[in-house]
Amino acid sequence: MARRQPNQRLTLLLNEAQWNPAELARAVNALGTAQGMSLRYDRTSVAHWLTGSRPRPPVPDLVAAAFSRRNERLVTAEETGLALPQRADDDAPLAAGAEADDAAHRLTVVARTDADPSKRSQLTGTAYDLVVLEAPAWNPAKPPHARPRPSGRRVSAEEVEALREMCQVFADLMERHGGAHARSALATYLTDDTSRLLTAPAEPSLRRQAFTCAAQLTHILARMTMDAGYPSLAQYYFVTALGLASEADDRRLYSITLRAMSLQALRLGFHEKALQLADTALDAGASTDPSTLAFLLSQRALTHAHTGNPRRAAADLATADDQLDRATQRAGPFGSYPRAGLDYQRGQTLLALGDLERAALSLASSASARGEGRRRSNALTNARLAATLLSLGRLEESCIHWNIFLDHYPSLCLVPADDALVHMRRSLYRYRNQPHAAAVLVRARSVIRASPAPAKGRRTGPAR
Repeated sequence: MARRQPNQRLTLLLNEAQWNPAELARAVNALGTAQGMSLRYDRTSVAHWLTGSRPRPPVPDLVAAAFSRRNERLVTAEETGLALPQRADDDAPLAAGAEADDAAHRLTVVARTDADPSKRSQLTGTAYDLVVLEAPAWNPAKPPHARPRPSGRRVSAEEVEALREMCQVFADLMERHGGAHARSALATYLTDDTSRLLTAPAEPSLRRQAFTCAAQLTHILARMTMDAGYPSLAQYYFVTALGLASEADDRRLYSITLRAMSLQALRLGFHEKALQLADTALDAGASTDPSTLAFLLSQRALTHAHTGNPRRAAADLATADDQLDRATQRAGPFGSYPRAGLDYQRGQTLLALGDLERAALSLASSASARGEGRRRSNALTNARLAATLLSLGRLEESCIHWNIFLDHYPSLCLVPADDALVHMRRSLYRYRNQPHAAAVLVRARSVIRASPAPAKGRRTGPAR
């Protein structure tokens, strides 16, 4: 039997990172946790990798991501020496879709698999990929790939209007119940109803409108998939939405999707990549409307805060304020940026800069302006405000907003709300002898017992 060869590539990367095996294992475990995976690697595991063993996917991608973050350059799974050779008959949906030229085809292949619970694990057992983020810039000269069928029933204006209405339907569902609710229904709708319109004969203007609606629906599905705790699949849908927006020649929607990808990268801890995506989003939407510019600038402000540039963060927030003052409201889920959204983003930015007092004021302003039907935004804003107030030592005020969070929690199905509940119980446990905290903890236990399973089957955990 052939002996394993030592993994020199991994040794070189460890030396470049100035890490020992235990530090690499901890970094991989942390990345896995951020992506909903429970990993238990240690220095012994890395020692086996160094002698030639290879962990199963998606661990090589997580190792590459850990080195990318540490070494501040892109490292691929192949460079780690851990990636398994690709089989010629590999027909995994994500791999097949990634090689296809046609965004509509990619969408159909992956959404069909996603809509089938027996096959979904083929998509969700993968890792967030830094490589696909390398060249997302707007390219208006790119010719359209998706060719309509030469014959058949033509797309009607009524069918395109139905697509537009469904964008509002699924956006409203996500706000009322969280993205993990009805997610597979949207995947099915994209597979069965939307895909036909993208290949059927149509007038050029109707075809562009159909692709814009398909890009919006795919963007919404990506956000719902983030809520469900599947970051790599969400990333794939975002990239597919970029392709559809490009087919539609919709520069504004392209920039909005890049902004969402920046937010996802930031949440996963890839701060420099998030800043790059936020910059690219602004470049792509350079001539767009004031509301969209405010939306894009607010995200770049947050990435500047996380990358240690408070001056630029403040400048972007000030410009976003000015743009939003000049904005006019447009209909639809992609039509406008509410003041409550900018206040929330300002609060997040100030938190990243360590200014808790001003962050609490911005978050309070955002929370007070959230509409009653926007349960998702209401819950997450009040949870962030409650956590901030507790950090400031304002326990009673914090408990008021944790109670508002609990008002909305039973109606929601999304991992961020489950995570907020875990954080609430752990942070309040030290104050369990205080009446206000004790009352919230008792209520939380009753809410957990009465609520459906968490969005991704996660345990809400003990109070400590």
